[in-house]
Parts: sequence; structure tokens; C-alpha cells
Amino acid sequence: MKVLVTGAGGFLGRRIVDSLLRQGVTSVRVHARRAVPEQLLQGWRQAHPSANVEVVLANLLSRGRLSHLVEGVDCIVHAAAGMKGAAADMFANTVLTTRNLLEAATEAKVKRIVLVSSFSVFDAAPLKAGSVLDERTPIEAVGVERGPYGYAKTRQEHLFNDFQKQHGFESVILRPGVIYGPGGGALSSRVGIKAMGLFVSLGGGAILPLTYVDNCADAVAMAALKAPAGSVFSVVDDDLPSCKAYLHAYRSKVEKLRCVPLPYPLFMLASRMLVWYHRRSKGQLPALFTPYVVSSMYKPLRYSNQALRAIGWAPRVSTAEGLERAFAHFREELQRKR
Repeated sequence: MKVLVTGAGGFLGRRIVDSLLRQGVTSVRVHARRAVPEQLLQGWRQAHPSANVEVVLANLLSRGRLSHLVEGVDCIVHAAAGMKGAAADMFANTVLTTRNLLEAATEAKVKRIVLVSSFSVFDAAPLKAGSVLDERTPIEAVGVERGPYGYAKTRQEHLFNDFQKQHGFESVILRPGVIYGPGGGALSSRVGIKAMGLFVSLGGGAILPLTYVDNCADAVAMAALKAPAGSVFSVVDDDLPSCKAYLHAYRSKVEKLRCVPLPYPLFMLASRMLVWYHRRSKGQLPALFTPYVVSSMYKPLRYSNQALRAIGWAPRVSTAEGLERAFAHFREELQRKR
């Protein structure tokens, strides 16, 4: 089997390549827009000398010019996506790139396509506090109220499903929670945000749906190789901490932060006031945190990885060990900057 991994030089993508090789794939096509670091490429080849690891450069925005990328491929793991920038850039680098890739893949009759989606597509607002969010939870119909990233990922997943219905390829979707680890972000917006020299703690006692980057990559690779067609998986680790516990550990092991807690009921009230003022002032103050966003992202929920475990996945790195590794890396990065 030849597997193509898009975005293979990224934070998650490079780990997916590594995990596929670990799980016995002997032919991997590595996609990057510009280049794959030579050290990374040599590391894969030295660790797996019997495997064929080839690099193909392509701009996924080049519609109609991706046949060389997908030619001869049996399975695609689509991990490339727009993670930052303006809303238009995020949409283009997530939705339009996916459309272009799927057009090329279906024309080449690629048998199996795996999409790395996101927790941000879940329609979580209607859930009651304490409910389980998992694969059975519906996704947003539009997603525009979840902000640029959530909207782009929601549109991407709907587009993916439309292509699958039209062309009939084997599909697998994975929706990771908060992916963390060395090289990733330190403080998810689910935990809180920095503002005016303070850190506003927003998550409180709500569980933080973490997945260590290596564990997430293992889940993607295993699902690509073993999951039944049509499968959908939520990706979270075991022994998840609360947002409050994560922040406490971060402050003790990485950096001191001046924190102001904003409890969920007060946060919801503040969001309603923000929307009221946004309308009254005719948009002078952006309504970034609407009641819908607060309910979707900060409501205390529970999470499950049982569907992944059913295909044989288990976290390679425990949450305790993952946090130690991540915090050590974040601490070193801060010291280096100072």
C-alpha cells in the first residue's frame, strides 16, 4: 500500500508519517508545499531503511494541477489545513485545498481517503453539562458562529462527505481534541486567554480534551490502515485533566502568570452583555465570545475514546508523561527567548 500524507512537514503531519512507518507501511509519499527538512527526511529513512519515503512538492491551491501528487496512491491521509491567518486565508487553505485534492484523488480513483478534522466541528451547544461528546454527536450545519477556524473545518468536513457520496471512496474521519506536545501551542483558548498582562482563566473545572501529538498520530495511522470504511473517531487521551488543573501545572512548571478566573455562569452572562453592546454600538466592539461560542467550547462535558480503542488504539504516551514532556519543552523555549 502506498500512502500519501498531506501537510507532512507540520506539527501533526510529520508524526503521522512516523507512525505509518512504525506500523509497517513500506511506501509513503510525503507532501509539502515548499520543502521537507532534510534532517526529518533522513531520520525517517534511517529508522526504516526498507521503506520507500518519497517527497512530492505541491501547492494544494493549484486546482487541476495535483495529478502528480495522487498518481499511484492507494490511501490519502489529508492532514494539511489552514491553522492561522485571516479568515479568508484559513478558508482557502482548508476548504479550497481539500476540494482541489479530492477532485484529483477521485479522478485518479484513489481507493481510501482519511480526513483529519477537528473537535471544532461538533454541534456541542445543545448538549447538557456533563454529557458525553463523542462520534455520535452531530456536527455543525454551517459552523460560522464558531469563528474562522471552526467554520473552515466544518465546511471542509461537509465537502468531504459530499465527495464521498458522489464518488464512493472509502472514507475515515478523525476529530482530534486539543493536540499538544513539543512544538505545539502551550495554552489552548479552551484554558483561557492572555489580555492586558493577565491570563483570564476560562475553562475552570471543565475537562480539557487533550491528545498528545504522538498519540493522535498513532490514531490517524491506525484508522487509515485498520478502520472500517465510513468510520468516524473522536481523538482524546486517557486521564484528562481539567482546564484548571492544566493551568495550575503550567504555572508551576513553565511560567508564573497573573490569573483572573472567570466562572462559567459569569462568562455566559458577560458574553450576553458583549453581544448586546456589539449590536448597540453597531460593531465597535467585536463579539468574539457569544453565548453560542461559550456554550460550545466551555461547557463542562465528558469525552470518550472507546471507538478508537475498539480498533486497537491505545495512548503510547500517558497524559502525565505527555504533560511533563510538553512543559519541559515550553520551559526551555521561554528560557531561550529570554
